[in-house]
Amino acid sequence: MKKNKKWLFSSFISIILIVVSISILNYKIDSLGLFGNTNYLVKAAQALTDGKMIAGLKNSDERFFQELIIKNLKVKNDAIAIGSSRTMQLRKRFFLEDKINFFNHSVSGASLEDYIAIVGAYEMIHGYIPKTIVLGTDPWIFNKYSGQNRWKSLQKYYDFEISKFSDEAKINATVNTTKWKQLINYDYTISNIKFVKTLIKNNGKIFYITDTIKIDDGIKEIDGSIHYPYKRRFIKSDAIKRDATSYTKGKVYSLEKYDKLSNLKLFENFIKYLQSNNIKIIFFLPPYNPITYDILMKKSKYHIINRAEKYLINFANKNDIEIKGSYNPHKYNFKYTDFSDGMHGKDKVAKKIFE
Repeated sequence: MKKNKKWLFSSFISIILIVVSISILNYKIDSLGLFGNTNYLVKAAQALTDGKMIAGLKNSDERFFQELIIKNLKVKNDAIAIGSSRTMQLRKRFFLEDKINFFNHSVSGASLEDYIAIVGAYEMIHGYIPKTIVLGTDPWIFNKYSGQNRWKSLQKYYDFEISKFSDEAKINATVNTTKWKQLINYDYTISNIKFVKTLIKNNGKIFYITDTIKIDDGIKEIDGSIHYPYKRRFIKSDAIKRDATSYTKGKVYSLEKYDKLSNLKLFENFIKYLQSNNIKIIFFLPPYNPITYDILMKKSKYHIINRAEKYLINFANKNDIEIKGSYNPHKYNFKYTDFSDGMHGKDKVAKKIFE
């Protein structure tokens, strides 16, 4: 009996030590920058705001990175873009003059809360809002079941900003438990181990500065827009067809359980707050691949995409807001080869819409 108790006690202590060791490893390595212990993101943000293109940066907390960029700005931005990965290839040269300072703050799976938080970061850190804001308005921003909650990395800026225009605003002082759960998360542990291996392989470098986009790597231009590695940048037509079709199989990204438009009051209050501060707003509706769009339109449950577009058009017309693009690619005669998968256009898509 005593042996069993001793064995159980030893096992318990061993488990505790393993958990503590894994937690310390994940906290110290912090490959995504979740806990603010990763110096490479600070250096990457400084390089961008110093006017240098960077390449190779991946698997980081994109929201935290945007915060660092805003903190390190050397100039006052006249215009910004905020959207999802579908807006990341919107470049300054597509629609703005050289003398205008612009940055693309788009993040993967952007939600309405991301818009509010990033604008809030400008107000909270620098005390101003850029005079022109392009909002990449994906249809899922009005879906309360979209599953997009990554904006919580910017919770304090969201709370700061929403208190300025919403009666429902309340400061949320709760701990972001999702972040702290990563300390014992298996996937994050593996990610950190791979991160260390990459550091060793690249002599301690997680990103590097480049003066050309003609390299086979992910690139971030000085205006925040991106270029994909060659495999996706120059994807073959048969692969595009395959990806466009497979996108519609199973659960469609952030469009499930989407039977009505939500968040309308919050969205409208936010837009009206910006307009009250004389901010010019442009709605950018990134199109879907025509193959994907045609398949989705054959299913009644995805007609909500067009309902979201009609709402945005009506709201824009009533409030003197410029609107660019359409979820429907046929309005611009786009071909499936203008896209890299089911929902991401190549940069020529944003260029055509804005030029």
